[in-house]
Amino acid sequence: MENGKDKREIPNQNYSESMNTRYCVTERYNLTFGEAVKNVKDQLDRLGLDIVAEFDVKEYLGVIMKDMPKHLILLVCDQDTAADLIANDIQMGILFPCNVTIKEIEDESVVEVSMEDTSVTWSSSLKKDVEEIAKKTKENLKKVLDNIGQTNFKL
Repeated sequence: MENGKDKREIPNQNYSESMNTRYCVTERYNLTFGEAVKNVKDQLDRLGLDIVAEFDVKEYLGVIMKDMPKHLILLVCDQDTAADLIANDIQMGILFPCNVTIKEIEDESVVEVSMEDTSVTWSSSLKKDVEEIAKKTKENLKKVLDNIGQTNFKL
C-alpha cells in the first residue's frame, strides 16, 4: 500500500448484531446489490422522499479497506419534515438528511439495508415537537424496509 500500512479488515457482523444496533433499523434481503438499490430508490420515491446525495463507501474506502464489499449510503430528506425540524429547533440541521445504507453481505445474493432510527438520533433535541416528527419519520422510513423484498433470515 502507498502509505506503508496494511489494509484494514472488514469485521464480520452477524445479523443479531445488526438487528440490535440502537441508532438504526435493519433488515437483510435475498437480493443482489443492484436489485436492492433499485428497490430502495423506488420505495423512497413512492413515499415522496428525496435522495439528496449518494455516497459510495466502497469507492471511498476501498483503497484502505481489504475486500471492501459494495456499500452505498443514500442521504434522504423530505422538505416539509426538514422545515418542521428547523422551525422547532434551528440546530436540527446537523442531524438531517437521514442516512439509508445498502451493504452487500455475502456472495452477491444477500444485502443489508439500514435506516437511521430518527427516534434515537433526533432525541437529543429534547423538544416534544421534534420527538413527534422523529416518530413519524421513523415510521415512514420503516415502510421502505417493509417493501424492498423478501426476508428469509433467522437470528
